Amino acid sequence: MIYRKTWFDYVLWAVYAGICVILLAYVGNHIYAFYVGASLAKLGTFLPFPILLFLYPGIRLSSQAVRKKVHVSAHTAAMTESLAVSVSFVFGLILRLKEGLLMASVYEEAPVFEPGEYYELAMVRAGMESPALAHGLSDLFVRALRVVFSFLGNSMMAAMLFQIFLQMLVLLLAYLAVRKAAGRFAACTVLLLLAFSDAFICKIYVIDPECMLLAVLLAGLCLVLAFVKASLSGQGGLGSFAQAALLGIVLGLLCYLDWSMAVLFLFLAGLFTGKLCAGGGRKRLAGSLFLVLAGSAAGFLCAISMDASLSGVSFYQGLMSWIGPYLNFGMGARVFSVIGMEYPFFALLFLLASFLGFEFIRGGREQDFSLWFLPCILLSPVFLMDFSIVGLGGAALFFWSVMAALGLKNVVFGGQIEVLREKIEKINAAAAPIPVKEAPVAAAAEKPRFLENPLPLPKKHVKREMDYDYEVAEADMHYQMEIAEGDDFDR
Repeated sequence: MIYRKTWFDYVLWAVYAGICVILLAYVGNHIYAFYVGASLAKLGTFLPFPILLFLYPGIRLSSQAVRKKVHVSAHTAAMTESLAVSVSFVFGLILRLKEGLLMASVYEEAPVFEPGEYYELAMVRAGMESPALAHGLSDLFVRALRVVFSFLGNSMMAAMLFQIFLQMLVLLLAYLAVRKAAGRFAACTVLLLLAFSDAFICKIYVIDPECMLLAVLLAGLCLVLAFVKASLSGQGGLGSFAQAALLGIVLGLLCYLDWSMAVLFLFLAGLFTGKLCAGGGRKRLAGSLFLVLAGSAAGFLCAISMDASLSGVSFYQGLMSWIGPYLNFGMGARVFSVIGMEYPFFALLFLLASFLGFEFIRGGREQDFSLWFLPCILLSPVFLMDFSIVGLGGAALFFWSVMAALGLKNVVFGGQIEVLREKIEKINAAAAPIPVKEAPVAAAAEKPRFLENPLPLPKKHVKREMDYDYEVAEADMHYQMEIAEGDDFDR
């Protein structure tokens, strides 16, 4: 989808560029300290920036040179996309199964490792049932994991298989969401980054709802992006208002599960910054936005009311019970838990994402990445410190992977108009000019000469006078014959 550049985008771009500088300096410092030495770690702080200034123009110029000579057909692009998707899912699943089997054996041989409170709550015990948790998503995760244990038994391997299933679902939803919003190249890039990222794979070791949170978030993102795209293209007609209300109810239920789902509302800004492909104007889109917000409020309040009713408490008590887990601010803070020791991977991720800082200035009034600025900025502090209940590291990794994919896409495929113009000029220059024969100055202007018609022409009509070879005397020229009266010509 294409979005119009607004004045607010310049503010977001400035903040985004500052965050890129901070993150690049952080990973550069730690890469240098880890691989070279701590004494000169400050030198590594500035190391990523020369690489960025060299990498960006190098990729851009080389890709333009290749696109001038090589034309990629639609069939080749589709086959490449199929290959990338197949490799990501097949080998991504193999890697996760291998790591799951390895870690399950480690847990069995070393019982000192504790699987975590969620594992203990989900275990199936005879005559015992765990109470419902106040946090909606945590309670949903425990109940789903308990169902898995009821079929596969209480084991660490069963829990990891459930985490692997959630990660594969995340890969599928991430691919669908990004492809709808940014095209096949960005979708395949995000898929490859998530499928083979150790920072994401290692989350199967920790039995907590973080992978489920990301899966639910991406499912909601697919719905929001589909609604925005359909609204901008004018699809749905009168039914679009019913779809807006239904989408709002779903978003309200997701916000009940965890407050971080509110980030999905930021993508509704595409209704006003996106490129309209049909009539109706912005008033129709404003009405749709109002219905989404109203439906989300109704869905959230209904979820709180149902929870309070099942718990046997009042609505106010149910609301306070929902707010309670979020009031323990800082109790479970995770410091630098997302990046961990994966400094090279995140250095590459932040370098590719920094390309958008240049592409924003070089690009025109319409871009395909401005809608992702604000969600990415709001989740950036998670790289340093995460105060959420279940962890937003996976969500931050996804959004920055999208920015990296969009940065690479705009560098490789940006400037298509310039490339097309140069191709046309090259074709025109290579074409041989038609020689023009000039007449002498003193000679009279010749009549225009036409090409001879190869077809036979009709003969010119010549007027002829008709005559007879036999002459009749005037006395014999009797044309009137007398007919007897009553003659019926019956002989």
